[in-house]
Amino acid sequence: MTAQNSDEKVVPLGIVFITVGLIVVLTAASILLFRPPDGQTAVANTPLPVITVVVTPIPNATAITEEAVASTEITLPEGFVSLEDAQIGSLANQPQRIVIPSLAVDAPVVNVGLTAIQSGEQTVYQWQVPEAYEAGWHNSSAPLGQAGNTVLNGHHNIFGEIFGKLVDLEVGAEIVVYDEELPHNYTVTDVQILPERDQPLAARLENAQWIQATADERLTLVTCWPQTDNSHRLIVVAHPTDSGSN
Repeated sequence: MTAQNSDEKVVPLGIVFITVGLIVVLTAASILLFRPPDGQTAVANTPLPVITVVVTPIPNATAITEEAVASTEITLPEGFVSLEDAQIGSLANQPQRIVIPSLAVDAPVVNVGLTAIQSGEQTVYQWQVPEAYEAGWHNSSAPLGQAGNTVLNGHHNIFGEIFGKLVDLEVGAEIVVYDEELPHNYTVTDVQILPERDQPLAARLENAQWIQATADERLTLVTCWPQTDNSHRLIVVAHPTDSGSN
C-alpha cells in the first residue's frame, strides 16, 4: 500500500515538470519567432525624420510663402531689380522712427530687403514688409539726409495697421523720420492710388517707378488699398520741409 501511494505521487510530479518544460520551450520559441529583425529594431528605436520649417523674423527673412504673396506691398517683375545689385545704404543715416502727427502714427522703422519668389516660370522680387507695428525701410533706397528716394513700406490692415489711415493723409501734412541722431522733416506733396492687381506688366512697371531712385531728395511711403483688399497701391510722396532739418 505504501509503495503504491509513493508511485501515485511520483507520476503527477513528473507531469508537472514536463508541463513546465513545455511552457519554457514554447515561450522561448515564441520570442525567437516574433522577435523583429535587427534592422527593424533599429528603425523602431530611431526617431522619425521631422520636417522643420524655419521662420526667420523680418527683416532677415530669406523666403516668403505663396500665401503671403497676395498681402505683401510691392511685387517687382523679373529683371526689374536684381537682388545682388541692391546696395545697402549707410546704417548711420538709416531711418529708425516715423512720426505722422495728423494720423497719430509713431512707430519704429526697420531694415527690409528683397526676396526672390518663383511664380510659375517667372521669378519676381518682392519687398519684405514688417510683421509688426513697424515701417520697413527699403535697404537699397536712399538714407536720410541724402539725395535720392527714401522708401518706407508698411501694412494697412494687419499687424497693427501702421499705414491703415495713410489714405487720409493730405497734401501739406507733416511727416518726421528720425535716424540715430536727428529728425528729418518732410511735407506731403503727392498722394496716389494706383491699380495693381491683374494689371498688365507695363502698368505694374509704371507703378514701381514710384519706389525707384530719384535725383531729388524725397520720402515715399507705400502700402495697399482699400482697407478690405490689396488690389491697389497707395503711394505718398513727401519732400524735405526745409534744408535746416536735413
